[in-house]
Amino acid sequence: MLKKVGTALHLTHTRNLVVRLSDLVPLYLSLYTYSLRRVGTIYDIIGPTSRPYGLVRPVDLEVAKSVMGEALYVKVIDLEKRARAKRG
Repeated sequence: MLKKVGTALHLTHTRNLVVRLSDLVPLYLSLYTYSLRRVGTIYDIIGPTSRPYGLVRPVDLEVAKSVMGEALYVKVIDLEKRARAKRG
């Protein structure tokens, strides 16, 4: 099962993918397309908390270019694992 976290906007000059996030998400989660193609790992959140943007290190530049304007997702199981680890 997948949870939508945002939309890919553009690449920065340092070849990071900027994602408009719909909500704050934990760092270092893998992002996927709807077809479960791994896009990269979110490593930083920038902007105000009301309109956050995420910076993603793409696995491949071609993958990053092909997902422009598409919705990106995280696996719910990854979110649950992160929540369980936080609880102790």
